[in-house]
Amino acid sequence: MSGQPKLKLPSFAFLVCLAIATAGWFVVTFSKEYRVTMDYKIQCYNLPEDKKSVTVSDSVISLTFNQKGLKYLMKPYSSKEKVVYISVADLIKTKNKVTVYSFSNRDLRDFLSHNVFGSELVSVEAPEVITFYLH
Repeated sequence: MSGQPKLKLPSFAFLVCLAIATAGWFVVTFSKEYRVTMDYKIQCYNLPEDKKSVTVSDSVISLTFNQKGLKYLMKPYSSKEKVVYISVADLIKTKNKVTVYSFSNRDLRDFLSHNVFGSELVSVEAPEVITFYLH
């Protein structure tokens, strides 16, 4: 032990202040509201009884969300496989019975916010129009 310099540890008060500052940073950072846009694959289910399959004009849609800090890191926003499940029967129930249905991004946003994501969904960025072809 002789001849070796002593390692001076930081004081306990410094460590407490550092912990408080770090906790404060986390609270401020994760309480902010963030706007994030992510791409989701479209997966259709619940086809009308007389239809066997559906083809969608675009297989991927870009969705924009408003989220607060930690909730933004949670599912369904953080999963690697981002899929939005669309009930075709529910989507087309207010439309006339045809085999081709087109929806604007606003129509799709209204449907998704009421049936899938809730109020966090701000908009459908792309495509402008999506078409469902029922076979």
